[in-house]
This record gives sequence, structure tokens and C-alpha cells, in this order.
Amino acid sequence: MKNSTFGISSISIRYAIPGLLALVIIIAIGLTAWLSYQSGLDSAETLAERLNEEVSSRINDRINSFLDLPHIFHEINQAVLESGDADLEDFDSMRELFWGEVFVTSSVPYLYYGTPAGEFLGIDVIFGNEPAFKIRDEETAPNRVTYSMTAEGVPLQELESREYDPRERPWYKAAIEAGGPTWSPIYVFSARPVLGISPVSPVYDRFGNLKGVLGIDLTLSEMSDFLRTLEISENGEAFIIQRDGKLVAASTEEQPFKIVDDVQQLLDIRESETALLRITAEQMLSFYGGDFSNVKGTRDIKFEKDGETYYAQIDIISDSRGLDWISVVVVPSSDFLGPVIRNLQNTALFGLIVLVLSTMLGFLLASWIIRPIFTVTDVAAKIEDSVWDLEPLHVVVRRTDELGQLARVFEKMAKEIQAREMELKRQVVALRIQIDQKKRETQVSEIVESDFFQGLQEKAKNMREALGRKKE
Repeated sequence: MKNSTFGISSISIRYAIPGLLALVIIIAIGLTAWLSYQSGLDSAETLAERLNEEVSSRINDRINSFLDLPHIFHEINQAVLESGDADLEDFDSMRELFWGEVFVTSSVPYLYYGTPAGEFLGIDVIFGNEPAFKIRDEETAPNRVTYSMTAEGVPLQELESREYDPRERPWYKAAIEAGGPTWSPIYVFSARPVLGISPVSPVYDRFGNLKGVLGIDLTLSEMSDFLRTLEISENGEAFIIQRDGKLVAASTEEQPFKIVDDVQQLLDIRESETALLRITAEQMLSFYGGDFSNVKGTRDIKFEKDGETYYAQIDIISDSRGLDWISVVVVPSSDFLGPVIRNLQNTALFGLIVLVLSTMLGFLLASWIIRPIFTVTDVAAKIEDSVWDLEPLHVVVRRTDELGQLARVFEKMAKEIQAREMELKRQVVALRIQIDQKKRETQVSEIVESDFFQGLQEKAKNMREALGRKKE
């Protein structure tokens, strides 16, 4: 509505009150939602960092435990050899020793040793899904013969024979080069074309002469299987890489290797089909100056890609035997913002309901508030048209609030104005009568004083005199 006198725009109370309520609610809900979202972001980041820390710690503990166990067996066997209870040259005693150990834990599936003379002996419990005895001696050289075994660990039937020289294998060379317990590089096993790593330990006599090398085969798939059991997050992943960026293990369904000519080969993480692994590797290289060798100690990094925020914890898996891998746990923030988004949706829905209800309540409240005001304005409009009907004000006058006080003041003013107007009308009538009388007197005076009237008076006088003389 617009004030015609001053031209100032105004809003009816009928709409102003519910509008004000709606505005207050919108602001309150908006601030609540914003604060909730910011708090959710902080909570999501904290939760992601804690989850990464926990998972990274579990990976380190599990992998270190998994990789420490084979070396414990080597230490035990070293002690047995030093005590004289077994001898590398006594194939039967070594076979019995290994047979008693390979069933202790699944983490030691294949125990073996090789000598400087090219001799080899090992027991493999996963060969063809059944225990197998493998030997290379003077009789079988240059081949290594594989036998099935009885339940008592006695060689039974020849299964295969193939050329094999332990001295040419990566595990043997690594032990000789290190001169003590160490790890072989990751390589393809001879018995099965799969990638693995071997914890090895050279054996020396009391004069420091090499007697042989003890070894155990561990497949990389075992570490990937472990990573897949980790409860990270819906879209989070964990992986382990070498310093050259080659993938050791990953929690993804993708195999952490590639196959070339039916042989597994290490996969560069930047060639992974899993986008999250590639993205994380790229960010790591950017963060560490383009070289994984610069990764030192535990580090948390945060990065964004395609509108998504990721949290990654980088850690080192190492030991005194030369192991040096990098473990990474990465999770997208959306995995933790789901509850935050749902909370915002619930807040928005609740706010919409409150907004509708408050608007309806505002209209009812506004109607209740302005009803007496409309009564006063209606009476005022009638008074403006000179209709002095104050009876509708009686209901409002009985109110004890400000509106009642306003109505009483207005009623008093209206009565005073009415009385004044009536008095003014009376005075106007009286004045009009006076004016009319004065006007008549003026008109009579004008007539009497006119020459015509005086002539008539003179004529009338003469006529009266003439008439009087006649009567005489």
C-alpha cells in the first residue's frame, strides 16, 4: 500500500508479521545449517585422520608381524644348526626339521636352503595344494626334483623334475651380498609364475665360511589379501609401494601386478587402473618433489581432485634387514560427509516445516493483532465521511492492552471532535442567521436611502397632506 500524501511505500502488518517470523526462522536455520556443516567438515577431517592413523598402524603392525615371523624361523634354524641337532649336509635331518616347521603357521608355507655347491632342499606345503619335497643334489643335478610326501613327511612319488640352480636365484644372491639376514628383491618364483619376496639368512661355520642360505617364500598376494580385509571406508583404499613406485600390495579388487607372457610383473602405481591410487601417487610425487625416495617418516597430506577432498596418511614399513616400503591409506571426505549431508537435509526439511507452520501462525497472529486496528481504522474512515458510529469501538475499548488504550484515546478524541463539529455547525447556523438578518437590514437601508424610495416617501407625504386638506 502507498501513502498518497507522502508517497512512502509501506507493508501491511498482515504480511509484515509473518514475513518477519519467516525471515528470522530462515536466518536461524541458515546459521544452524552453516555451523553444522562447518562442524561436520571439521569432524570429518578429524575422523579421516584418525581412521587413516589407525589403519596405517594396523598395516604396519600386521605387515611387520607377517614379515618378522619368517626371520624368527631362520633364527630358530640357525640355533638348531649351531647346536648340531641338524646339519645342512644331512638332507634327512633337514627335511625332518623343515617338515616339523611348515605346519606351524600359514605364514611360512615354503622352507628351503641352498648351498655354495648348488645343492638345494625344501618343503613346500602349497605346491599343487599338497606338501611337496624338493631336492637338488649330486644325483639330480642340474635338475631339482619334486616329490609328493606321506603324512609322516617321507618322500613318496616324483612329481616333476626341472633344471634349477639355487645360486642363480635372486634370494640366494641377496643373502650373499648382504652377508646376514635380509630380504630378496621382489621376483617371480620358479615353482609358480607369481610375484613374491623371500626373507633369507646366510649360514656360516665358525671360521666364517658360507655353508648355505636359508630362505622362505612369501607371495605378494598374501599382503593384498590382508589389505582387503581392512575396514577403511566405503571408498577408501590402502596400498604399499616400493621406493621406485612399483606396487607391492593394494586393497583394490584390481590385481597389483601386470601379466606379460603369462608371467607376473610389478606394476607401476601410476599405471594402475584404480583412479584413486593414481591420483594419490601423483599428489605424493608433487608433494615430495617428484621422487618417492624423499618420503621420510609418517606424514598426513590433504589434497583436492575434481571437487573432492582426500585425506592420506603416508608411513614407512622398514626393518633392520633392509626392508623399505611405503604404505599409504587414503580416504575421500565424501565417505565421512554423508552423515553431515543427511543432517543438513534433515535440518532443511525441518526448517521448511517450521517455516510453513510459522508463516501460517504468523498470518493468524497478524489477523488477531490487527483485527482491533482494522476496527479503529474503519471507524476513522467513517468519521472521515462524517458518520459518527463509535459503537464498533466498544469491544476494543474494553481491552486492557495497548490497543484498548489506543481505542479509548481515539474514542475520546472522536467524541471531542464530534462535539466540536456540532458546536461549529451550531455556530455556523447562528452566524448564518445573523448574516441573513444583517443582509436584510442592509438591503432595507439601501432601499430606504435610495432616491426612488425617498421620492416615493415625498410623494406619499404630499398625498397625505393633500388628503388632509380635503378633509378640512
